[in-house]
Amino acid sequence: MCIAGGAITGFSPEAAQPKSPAGERTPQRAASRHVAAHDHLYYEGDARDCLYVVESGWVKLYRTLIDGQRQIVGFANKGSILGLESDVEHSNGCEAVTPVSVRCIPMARVTEICLNDGKLANQLLRQVGRQLGAAQAQLAAVGTQSAEQKLANFLLTICDLCDDANDGQFDMPMRRGDMAEFLGLRLETVSRKMSEFQRRGWIRMESLYHCRIVRRDILESLGEGGTADDGPILRAS
Repeated sequence: MCIAGGAITGFSPEAAQPKSPAGERTPQRAASRHVAAHDHLYYEGDARDCLYVVESGWVKLYRTLIDGQRQIVGFANKGSILGLESDVEHSNGCEAVTPVSVRCIPMARVTEICLNDGKLANQLLRQVGRQLGAAQAQLAAVGTQSAEQKLANFLLTICDLCDDANDGQFDMPMRRGDMAEFLGLRLETVSRKMSEFQRRGWIRMESLYHCRIVRRDILESLGEGGTADDGPILRAS
């Protein structure tokens, strides 16, 4: 799935500070931005003048189709790099799902920063590879996985990326409509399958957005190609 997170750990604000003619860092901090939930970090077609390192929060990436509808193509959270998907202009729009903080790296300085910081350059390269692999996995899943398999993989991925995940418990950052749009399913299908997972005792929804994965082993088996009929129905405790 094209869900990115937790990749960039060594980036410091000083890394993106311009140097003076003497080769020293200027005292200004690298630019940071705070984006409120449901506001945009950038739109499709905006000039790609920065890369963004997500410091906190969740965003969704989307594209507008020929018929005017929007298609969510990915989610990203803390540690993700945004703005790698295009050249001159952003080919995706980026909307905050929750309040978001990002650190900006001017495109004009990316090469210099990478030359001076091999560790960061390596992490950027690994992030590109991860995002490419995730996009390819998502393409494969669209036509081959069932609704249950898509949802199982989605829940496991979000759980693993949530900083506050504890004993399989986490707050879903996105609405079910966003989940459905990303997974290529109807909203009714997502809601029905979530209810089925809960009825079977595989997950527990303690509120509309707070989820606990009770049987990770079953969801993993399902995500790897099993069927919902293969898993037992458990009593809710």
